Amino acid sequence: MLRKFSLIVVALCTVALGVVQTATADPGNVTDNSVGTAQVGSTSVAPSATVTLPPAQASASAPTSVAGSGGNTASNSVGSVQVGGGNSSSNSAGTVQSSPVSSQPSVSATAAGNTASVSSPTTVGGSGSNSASNSIGSVQVGGGNSAGGSTGSVQVGATQTAPAVGASLAGGAVGLAADAMLGTSGNGNQATDSIGSAQLGGGNSATGSELAAQSGAITLGTTAAAVSPAGTTAVSTPATVGGSGGSNSASDSAGTVQIGGGNSASSSTGTAQTAPASVTPSVTAGPSGGTTPAPTAAGGAATATPAAAPAATVASVPAAPSTAQAIKSPAGRNFARVPNQRQTQGVPGPLTGTRLVGQLPFTGLALGLLMALGLALLATGLAVRNHPRR
Repeated sequence: MLRKFSLIVVALCTVALGVVQTATADPGNVTDNSVGTAQVGSTSVAPSATVTLPPAQASASAPTSVAGSGGNTASNSVGSVQVGGGNSSSNSAGTVQSSPVSSQPSVSATAAGNTASVSSPTTVGGSGSNSASNSIGSVQVGGGNSAGGSTGSVQVGATQTAPAVGASLAGGAVGLAADAMLGTSGNGNQATDSIGSAQLGGGNSATGSELAAQSGAITLGTTAAAVSPAGTTAVSTPATVGGSGGSNSASDSAGTVQIGGGNSASSSTGTAQTAPASVTPSVTAGPSGGTTPAPTAAGGAATATPAAAPAATVASVPAAPSTAQAIKSPAGRNFARVPNQRQTQGVPGPLTGTRLVGQLPFTGLALGLLMALGLALLATGLAVRNHPRR
């Protein structure tokens, strides 16, 4: 009985798949002689919410879009999924294609004059459309990707994300921003007659290759800034692998790994290539010139620059006094304060002037009074000891 039921379900699914060949959500989508195709045109959503509870208020939003030029086309294909527009699949099986994706989620809150915000704009994609012809198991995200006659290809366009956190409190502000860029903006990936290719970031090319992994230029950077009545300070740590060193190319190769851009491998086996890497941290400090807004980064590198902060290599620190300074205690007496000087164990350091005072350390009590009290107690004890017992 169970076998008959399973056969009936399989038969119904097969008929449904044959009759309902295509699910489209845009009149610009076209399917020819295809089976199991899902097509969705350019899509955008902008959910948002605001909560007000005086004296506090919080809001959140996450506008997201998947947009491409034109409609999607699938001809003589099986199991194709196309989202956004400008995607083309011909004589392919198991293809997933998506146009450039953009999302800008953000959250902000205000309470008693203090504010805080968090944002993370992210984009995935280059320019142009995705194309997969005579391919099997291809995944293309971002636009500008091409896979012809390939098997098991994964292609992702240039990707950028720039999360930022900022807070403004009474008397100061702090901010932390990061920026990560993978690949060269505007470029796609190309895989022709390849097997098992993974291409990230755009600008990668694999022709007639097997098991190729390619990554475009990598740029990472973090910036932290703080403003207080005492001054402003900013620390940044940019790091790059490859920079704008061009694209990766692997032709007629097997087992190739390329990172950073500007790498080339032809008719090679078991090759690993990486572009030069660099890290240039920096610190700036100076007197306060205002408040620092929360760092933002949308479509570019994230920055968190203090307002009117003059550049300086290190923060200004007052020089330690060279001689002991006399200051007054609460009782009105003077005692010496000697500057703190570190020295290596066993190595004599410079002598500093000292001053004898009639006070106990830490408490400041008069030394003579305590000596008199001690003598009185000593005399009392001796008298009690020598007193005859009855």
